[in-house]
Amino acid sequence: MKADLDRLMAEREIDALFTLNSEHEDPYRTYLANGADFSGMVFKKRGEAPVLISGIMEIDEAAKSGLTVYSMEDFKFSELAKEHKEDRDAAFAGMYRNIFAKLDISGKVAIYGVGDLNVAFGMLRALEKHLGDVITLVTEPLADNIFDRAYETKDPDEIARLRAIAKRTSAVVRDTRAWLGTMRAAGDAVVQPDGTPLTIGDVKRYVRGKLYTQNLEDVRGMIFAQGRDAGVPHSAGEDDQTLQTGQAIVFDLFPREPKGYFHDMTRTWCLGHAPDEVQAVYDTVMEVFDRSFEMCKPGLVTSDVQRMVCEFFEERGHPTGLNTPGTAEGYVHSLAHGIGLNVHEAPYFRTHGGNYHIQPGNVFTIEPGLYYPEKGYGVRIEDTVIVNDDGTLESLTDVPYDLVIELAD
Repeated sequence: MKADLDRLMAEREIDALFTLNSEHEDPYRTYLANGADFSGMVFKKRGEAPVLISGIMEIDEAAKSGLTVYSMEDFKFSELAKEHKEDRDAAFAGMYRNIFAKLDISGKVAIYGVGDLNVAFGMLRALEKHLGDVITLVTEPLADNIFDRAYETKDPDEIARLRAIAKRTSAVVRDTRAWLGTMRAAGDAVVQPDGTPLTIGDVKRYVRGKLYTQNLEDVRGMIFAQGRDAGVPHSAGEDDQTLQTGQAIVFDLFPREPKGYFHDMTRTWCLGHAPDEVQAVYDTVMEVFDRSFEMCKPGLVTSDVQRMVCEFFEERGHPTGLNTPGTAEGYVHSLAHGIGLNVHEAPYFRTHGGNYHIQPGNVFTIEPGLYYPEKGYGVRIEDTVIVNDDGTLESLTDVPYDLVIELAD
């Protein structure tokens, strides 16, 4: 959690970190700036509270963080831009030198942020060229950096927000399930009460309308995939495809509160009836989902749970990444991932390697699945769960697990 940042910086001998200026949405900036919505920079010196630096037009938005805020003009940016009008990098480097002097930043510095790679690379080169006498830029391990470790557990305020988003997301999915139950079959096709075919695009528009009423955003694009597409884990589904009775549908919804936290959940449905093969695979996935839920206890290495799932599926004849690396059918992904300001964040549940342990304050998904695109189906079941202070695992997702949605007569 955020309170761990100073300890993590000390362990890694990092004197300061900061996020680059960018108009892109940036979870690092959001995290450090207490959710303030602005496009400026955040500087965090070890042992001190973050400091925000913004353009003049966003000062009031940055101030909503409750943190110390400066304008770029406090560090003479416009004067420097005029002085170095043919060398924008030198102007920014001059501003950074003034910032580092004011905030007394020197030594090992790590840079984070989301934005244009070309701009970021150019800025890093400029900083090394102009400020190498003040700071040493350092990098951190992939998927094991300071923010990964801070994201790994959530503080009470974050947990309260994640609970609220889970409740609203679950309401949307329950409404969608009930709405689909008002449709009827016309041969193999699913049609609306007026007799027109029901398409995947119709369903997505309905879901987005429900998300809007819950103040949630479909920023990453939901998955509502049927038949063969359901057998490809990240296939979003084809909007113009008419829904068919008896075909597996993977519905993966991961909405976000505006500029904030995500929820992530998946249900697999069959409209009207389920083929025996799909029902059997569904029962297998549901069984290992329950086993995973029971196994996730504080202190357990996350890769141990992933290995259990792989072995469970392999014993039943399904290939997995454990002994069939790169398989495109069977169990093709990891069991879980953390969730917060990012859809995917620590803790990670890798098949091979990994040094994450389950601990109180974790919020992660549990999402086993089996995928057979050439057989025309895929099955995934996913809840977002929290590890409570007493070590118990609690699902934040409140949606029935039933495979079949009965249609109207």
